[in-house]
Amino acid sequence: MIFFTGAFGMYKVSSFTIKRKLFLNLIRYAQKHFWYVEYEDYGNAVMRECMRRLTGIVTFAIFMCHLTVVLHYITPLIENRGRNESDRIFPFRLYSDFPITLSPWYEILYIGQVIATWPCCYCYFCFDNFLCQMNITAVAQFVILQKELREICDNENQSTVLNGNHVRLRFIKCIQKHQQLIAFVEAIKDLYRSVMLGVVILLSFLICLEMFQLMTSTNSSRISTFHYCVYVGGSITQLYFYTMTCDNLTGASLAISDAAYDVRWFLIECETTRKRLVKDLSMVNMRAQKACTLTVGGFAPVTLQTFTSICHTAFSFLALIRQTLQEK
Repeated sequence: MIFFTGAFGMYKVSSFTIKRKLFLNLIRYAQKHFWYVEYEDYGNAVMRECMRRLTGIVTFAIFMCHLTVVLHYITPLIENRGRNESDRIFPFRLYSDFPITLSPWYEILYIGQVIATWPCCYCYFCFDNFLCQMNITAVAQFVILQKELREICDNENQSTVLNGNHVRLRFIKCIQKHQQLIAFVEAIKDLYRSVMLGVVILLSFLICLEMFQLMTSTNSSRISTFHYCVYVGGSITQLYFYTMTCDNLTGASLAISDAAYDVRWFLIECETTRKRLVKDLSMVNMRAQKACTLTVGGFAPVTLQTFTSICHTAFSFLALIRQTLQEK
């Protein structure tokens, strides 16, 4: 289980190294168009709320990942109390014909394992947190776009006649921003296409094994049982954050269709301009009904239904393994 976790962390690093140019371009694009931009009051409120959510998600994910790794380091120190030097255990299993459990080799290898495995912790969660950041940023932009689209026919000065050209310029600006967001989501999809497939497969496997270890840890120490609980909780919450932010992105992109319905086009006095706008809004509605989604390897969209399906599959395999062991 530890091997698969570490190997997948290295797979993420390799995947992002290959797509380094796309990765850096995505960051620069978000900085230029979304993060370092002056917004109005509503836009500022939406961005602050989304960044508050992101801070909570990232903080919890980092805490759980670091807690899991720290428990790997602490468990041997507790388990080795009262043992002979020849029976001491390492944070991670190490097989050798040499007397590695004796001092000073044990201390050297113990510190070496800590130094070697700590970067794997960062490799495991940093790319996941980046995906959550990109998803929440896109959600905030879709929410801001919804308000802008709804208000293209609103007349700030009620004493003047609504200007059709002004409405047209507002509408074109909204269309350009919608196209911009669609391209942004497509770039995220290309960046995470293979990684998302690995996440779904690996977490299904890990949740099953971690739950099995937790169920069979009745004779283990309390620290080991607590470690398994943290492991299971961390994997499930990581999967939930993944699917939740992707589901929010899908919902926010679909809501553009509702915003197009809410446009008060009937306030336009010019019949030609009004009919033209209604036709264009119909096109926007049709395009918005095709949601912007991230996919599992380009096959299936990632939503909260994906979370329930993975958990259902993991628990089904767990029940099968448990039944097989009971029969033996």
